Amino acid sequence: MYYFVNEYLYDKNSGIEHAEFKRLQLFKHLHVPAKLVTREYNPMLHRIMAKFGLGRDEVVNMFDFFQRAVELDTDQAKIQRAAINSHYEIDPDPTISKVYRGDLLNSRVLFIAGTYGQLNVVESFDRYQNLIRAEQWDWRGFKSCIKYYDADRKVIREEHLNPEGTVVIEAAYGRDGIAQSDMTYIRLVNYQGEDYYFYNIEELFDLFLSELDKQQTPGENTYIADRPLTTYKPVMNIPGTSRKFIYLPMVQTEAEANDKNRSYILATGKLNPIYEYAFAKKNIDKLSGIIVATKAQQADIADRVEKIIHADVPVIAIPAATVPGPKTTTIAKKDQIIFVGRLGNGKGIVRLVDMFQQIHNKLTSLKLLIYGYGDAEESARQEAKNLGIEDVVDFKDYQVDLKSAYAESKLFVTTTGTDVEPLAMTEAASFGLPMVAFDIPYGPREVIHDGWNGLLFRDGELKEMAEGIVALLKDPQRLGEYGANAKRTAEQFSDGEIGRLWQEKVIMDGVRK
Repeated sequence: MYYFVNEYLYDKNSGIEHAEFKRLQLFKHLHVPAKLVTREYNPMLHRIMAKFGLGRDEVVNMFDFFQRAVELDTDQAKIQRAAINSHYEIDPDPTISKVYRGDLLNSRVLFIAGTYGQLNVVESFDRYQNLIRAEQWDWRGFKSCIKYYDADRKVIREEHLNPEGTVVIEAAYGRDGIAQSDMTYIRLVNYQGEDYYFYNIEELFDLFLSELDKQQTPGENTYIADRPLTTYKPVMNIPGTSRKFIYLPMVQTEAEANDKNRSYILATGKLNPIYEYAFAKKNIDKLSGIIVATKAQQADIADRVEKIIHADVPVIAIPAATVPGPKTTTIAKKDQIIFVGRLGNGKGIVRLVDMFQQIHNKLTSLKLLIYGYGDAEESARQEAKNLGIEDVVDFKDYQVDLKSAYAESKLFVTTTGTDVEPLAMTEAASFGLPMVAFDIPYGPREVIHDGWNGLLFRDGELKEMAEGIVALLKDPQRLGEYGANAKRTAEQFSDGEIGRLWQEKVIMDGVRK
């Protein structure tokens, strides 16, 4: 079994999760069993899985595992299941129903948004109207967690239940907050006849992965840790002979403070702290390999592993991006260009707006569509307003299905300074969109061939990028040629090509061993 190890799945996900979704589908086509592994408790997980087309046989969550709910069918829990005292008065509401004992609020029943009366949370209050307890219901219709609160409405304790209502995990929280990372005491109750005690969720995750390794083909599984901060260490420390890989999804070194070119030298640069454990000499030999997205990454990291760490660990280049292949569409193009990606600080979203303002001065009817979410959205919106172009810069939020958006746009543009092979870039190429980006480490150059399927500029050359885009959009013949070549590029990232790389470099290598 192949396990792609991550921390969570949300309604809005990053490129790491989307790369895993694509990899799951790819492995399915290759007839290689694979699952996505998540750590965080999320009562809406299986609703989210359905949103992204994931079946219950494709995801295994740590809490589901210990709650013995991995294979649970989906049901709908309605208010009758909340066991409300029949002598109390209910003030019904489709969003939040209130339950009164005389004149005092006894409880509130919150329903899942977008459903007809499906239980989400049942809150209980004391005589002074303090929230003291909340029962959390799983999307699949069982009471999965009970949270207890202090006078400041902070969670102080949790009980996680199996579908039969038995407590299987108890957790206490510290003073820092109510994030799951703040758990300071955990008891795994009567697991295989014994109680286990942990100081934090990381220790529980360690046990979970080691137990998961015993489920199918013990010692013969393959783990690929996808999220650096939370999955590298637990995967590398799984006991036994199963293979362990880490996937490097982003730039791994810090740019020097006086480096105006923002060069990130993986071979010799200062390592980002989130990678220090994996690249420590005493740990790196635990790995069966390091997987990266681009050949440039591969060369530099292999150099670092050999010359600085003095280790013998294979570095394998397999693009994170994969598309079914070039798309054929009859949808008419609109006067718009598109960006797709996380709107994070450092991703260049504000300067994308600045650059587009220069384009708008020459092409006044052109629109910029920005698909994504993140901390930089508010700043970018304000910048568009400050520049007087808010009516032609359209923030479209996070969308799962972008087929129409790609098909209707004229080109894909990004001004990010720190991204390795944006997945959206190859998706855009498959729809025949020319691509425009800065020539940054380590990805765009392996997708964009300047003057053939798009345009590359030195990082920070906003004026030059704007002028290049204007000239390209004013030249329909060249735009069409770039678009046709973009589709040829997409063939290099097709499921067939990327599947072949996985087969040759990871899957068959494991079979031979």
